[in-house]
Amino acid sequence: MAIATTPAIRPTPQRPWRRRTKNDVILVASASLLPGLISFLVYQLGILSAVLSGMLFIFTQIGAGAVAGVIHRGKRGLSDGILISTIGFALAFIGIVMSSVIWSVVTKGIEALKWQFIIQNNEYITPTSPLGYGGIGHAILGTLIIVGIATLISVPIGIATAVYITEVRGRSRVLVQGLVQAMSGVPSVVAGLFIFATLIFTGISSFNGFMGALAYTILMLPTVARTAEEVLRLVPEDLRSAALALGASRARVVSMVVLPTAKTGLVTAMLLGIARVVGETAPLVFTIFGSAKTNINPVDGPMAAIPLYIFNGVRQPFAPEQARAYSAALVLLVLVIIFFTLARVLSGDRRKGKK
Repeated sequence: MAIATTPAIRPTPQRPWRRRTKNDVILVASASLLPGLISFLVYQLGILSAVLSGMLFIFTQIGAGAVAGVIHRGKRGLSDGILISTIGFALAFIGIVMSSVIWSVVTKGIEALKWQFIIQNNEYITPTSPLGYGGIGHAILGTLIIVGIATLISVPIGIATAVYITEVRGRSRVLVQGLVQAMSGVPSVVAGLFIFATLIFTGISSFNGFMGALAYTILMLPTVARTAEEVLRLVPEDLRSAALALGASRARVVSMVVLPTAKTGLVTAMLLGIARVVGETAPLVFTIFGSAKTNINPVDGPMAAIPLYIFNGVRQPFAPEQARAYSAALVLLVLVIIFFTLARVLSGDRRKGKK
């Protein structure tokens, strides 16, 4: 005889997934607004300087967050309130700084950003020439050539390094992984100085675009290798096991199974590597020297690039040249945003495909 049973009722979680009410939102907002108002008034009245007013805001916000947490959840909410108010301040500070930088570049760079600015060079102009003349066409070409060469060198080496780390079970795998991690912390100026000291100062080569590409390669390689390593680790082990069970060699499994499965993530690794180096100035100061005319030969003389164009332009005391530098910065900012957006889109598509 069957015994009737009552199905168990699944408990409904209450914390920390509790819905926030309107009063909760007002309480959290007041923890930031009230300290901000107090600090602003103190600064405007001349009681404290800007730095001391900022420090006052930080401490009063932490205190207000603690009070809000106690009111909201009792004693248990004390640490939560301090943490939430601190994180909220950090996010707001970062957002304000980033917005200020973007707004400054856009407002100052839009003045000289015309079609001729994209296609012309600065061969026949001076720093005082009107904004209707000159441009960054030569710098755009130089940047594309230098970054392109660095990509051709670093992407195959970076992916091969990632394959070695993830697929080869040798003792040297740990050593290679440590070297890649160490290279990630190399300052960009050190990469430029290394190429200058070993190849240019010794007379082996001269200032040219290929030297800049080698400096970019040093910076780009660890980014590509580490990102590709994480991507390859996401490939299911069952795919490798199934291919090996069918009699495929380890090399064939990597080339025919692992790499095609992770191709979208590998493209993302390449784009992140490009975005990492496309705005670097220090390596180019010591390697390409800069030029006002168009040069598309990476091994024949100095070459222009957008970061170096910006660096030289903002140091000029003349308003037209500074306006051109800000316009170049706006173009570079758009390029970086495009690369990061493509990387995010491809990364999102890879996650959807995995699901």
